[in-house]
Amino acid sequence: MITKNKNNFFLSFLFKQSVLTIIGVVLLIAISIPLAKNLSRRYRINNEISQLDKEIQEIEKKNTDLQKLIKYLESDQFAEEQARLNLGLKKEGESVAIVKNDLSVKKGELIQSEKQIFNIPGLEKSKPKPISNPQQWLNYFFK
Repeated sequence: MITKNKNNFFLSFLFKQSVLTIIGVVLLIAISIPLAKNLSRRYRINNEISQLDKEIQEIEKKNTDLQKLIKYLESDQFAEEQARLNLGLKKEGESVAIVKNDLSVKKGELIQSEKQIFNIPGLEKSKPKPISNPQQWLNYFFK
């Protein structure tokens, strides 16, 4: 009889509404913590994948541009152009006309005009304008 009372007491205590609520909340927390960790890990992985996809697209674009440049540099047209401009060569039946530049033209302007003639991408790198130190601090704190 004593064991039956103990079993009844245990079962009645176990099936009370407050005890069942506490057990349910504990189980819910025990399940939701690993779930939240997995969801945050999946979110970080998806962000990293999208960033890597963007990098891949940029690198592929640069690669195709460089392949086009290599193809142009290996072409007969480029070799002929360079021979005409730098070596002064000509084809049979052609005559060469030499135009003297104005002496007041600076050497830097000549180099700039040569870059514009060839229009090779990546040849010229733009330099950012120098920013004053106070402006850099303002940018650091407020942007």
